[in-house]
Amino acid sequence: MSVVRLTDVISLACCLISLLSASLVAQGSCAWSPLGSGVGPPGVGVRALAVFDDGSGAALYAGGGFVTAGGVAVNRIAKWDRFSWSSLTSGLNGNVWALTVFDDGTGPALYAGGSFTTAGGVPANGIARWDGTSWSPLGSGVTGANVYSLTVFDDGTGPALYVGGAFQAAGGASADRIARWDGVSWSPLGTGMDNAVTALATFDDGTGPALYAGGYFATAGGAPAIRAAKWDGSTWSPLGSGIPGSVLFGVYSLTVFDDGLGPALYAGGEFTTTGAAGDVARWDGSTWSSLGAPQSGDYVLCLSVFDDGTGPALYAGRGVGSLSRWDGSSWSSVSGFSGGVASLAVFDDGSPSDVAGSALCAGGIFTTAGPAGANHLARWSCGSTISLSATQPGGPGAPVFVNNANLAPGSEYYNLFAVACPTGPATCWGPLGANWTTQNVSLVLRQMTRPVGTEPFHVVAPSSYVNWGPYNLPPLTLDALCINFSGGSIGATSPMVRITVQ
Repeated sequence: MSVVRLTDVISLACCLISLLSASLVAQGSCAWSPLGSGVGPPGVGVRALAVFDDGSGAALYAGGGFVTAGGVAVNRIAKWDRFSWSSLTSGLNGNVWALTVFDDGTGPALYAGGSFTTAGGVPANGIARWDGTSWSPLGSGVTGANVYSLTVFDDGTGPALYVGGAFQAAGGASADRIARWDGVSWSPLGTGMDNAVTALATFDDGTGPALYAGGYFATAGGAPAIRAAKWDGSTWSPLGSGIPGSVLFGVYSLTVFDDGLGPALYAGGEFTTTGAAGDVARWDGSTWSSLGAPQSGDYVLCLSVFDDGTGPALYAGRGVGSLSRWDGSSWSSVSGFSGGVASLAVFDDGSPSDVAGSALCAGGIFTTAGPAGANHLARWSCGSTISLSATQPGGPGAPVFVNNANLAPGSEYYNLFAVACPTGPATCWGPLGANWTTQNVSLVLRQMTRPVGTEPFHVVAPSSYVNWGPYNLPPLTLDALCINFSGGSIGATSPMVRITVQ
């Protein structure tokens, strides 16, 4: 164990006070990291993700069956602003299955669909609107309160919100499993479907944009359409012979992706035949084709397109804990999870370490993503430098682990922790230490004088990913930063994070 050199401490302190640490990043490899301490209780997952700007900047919103996020009571929906979790008033009284953003003419708002009957204490049957400050219902909502999918589509009369689920009425009028909300009133889409609609997307097959629906149904508009159908604004039509399979099988996700041959509609779910074997299928406007054999023998719960810096690819989240990547010609495994991946969203949280300018966020029922601890939420960051996070896998009161990723084995690092700044981590670690308090200067300097080998403050990385701990800590909130310090000078630094111990 080496002796700390005073010159090193002075050099590092001067650099920290005179430089904005987030600008000192360098490209590295892809890695998973948690979103704070995630959501809970354990075993209750995230089923929907969406990005929405309520006027204070874009943030990631998560919905599901959880009741806390980052130690905050949230009731099934929460907001992640990169540093911390917050609630949307008193939340919802039932599960959230779908999230999307729609502008009804009064400004963009976040729409949530699920099995709830109240939102923020206000009656809202199955669907509700969040404008950034309060919840409101969409008329009388849907009967049965089971909304599984949401998307926005313009049928030529203006953009509207389309809602799919297991309901049979919307706004008090008949609407079998699918309905349209124009911002004022509900209307059906023909005679709808004979079974649940669990996926919606818009796609132009060359004849103009149309709405596509997937689910468990066998008819659409009264005509055969097995698990997939197209709505052109007035009538339903099947997609070829559809997606056959057991009545228990369905289409769970739809998205559009261009694999180099032109845009196509991709369907993910639990099926075995689409003209060829597979659990993801491609519709080019006239025929279905397979994307090879099923991956890990598992069904697909969600699909998303993400560019990790090497070009756009299709990502598939699976039910028994895996995420796979389709580059247009072959599948590859991204990482394993301890449980199912049910939702994916691309979110640019402003981190300068993302070579792609954004990250892929995954939600589901898991407590690990790759080697990282992550309570139901994780961030796949490519081109990132080192990262620092903390997890509390056992929930409130349980031991805490400090996690580092993308380290260079054998290199020296400081993990530095400071009292949380009321205006956010970036303002308290800014140039010239403008907002640094005497308490934080003293605290950081004490950590910097600890000898190498003092975990987790001053360490030599034994591997690229390290899980330090466990530590028994009281409830607290800290701002934190990881710094590479080798050869007497600062190297790459992590994005600044806010850590909350419950």
